Amino acid sequence: MYRRVSAAILKGDQVLLVKLKEQDRLMPRATWVFPFMELDEDSSPRKEINDFTAKLGIKYDSINKVFSYTPTESPKLTYFLYILGYASGEPEVSKFFQAYKWVSIKDITAYSTSFMDSEISKYLNDVADHAAKRI
Repeated sequence: MYRRVSAAILKGDQVLLVKLKEQDRLMPRATWVFPFMELDEDSSPRKEINDFTAKLGIKYDSINKVFSYTPTESPKLTYFLYILGYASGEPEVSKFFQAYKWVSIKDITAYSTSFMDSEISKYLNDVADHAAKRI
């Protein structure tokens, strides 16, 4: 079993996506994804998300929600997705990824070629709708 911790970093109605440097062996169709890192067997997702976001150069001010799911295209993989509120920082993705973009939540499907759990999609769409009402 493989485990990953991932961050959907929200900045208003936008979310941070990163482009993979090379094809993902567990999610071969993935190109643009939420930033993630592999977890060791005994790693704590909560501790690792803090370390990972620090290495990524992003500070967050809240953990809005946490999802745990197994992608249908990769049943041996478990994701822990943290929905984080952006506070500050410019992503330094070159250590881990090829590029990054702040993408409108409503446009994620144009970038993401990988499976996203329906509960996560619904949650993010609700966030985008709420942000649109404030404008």
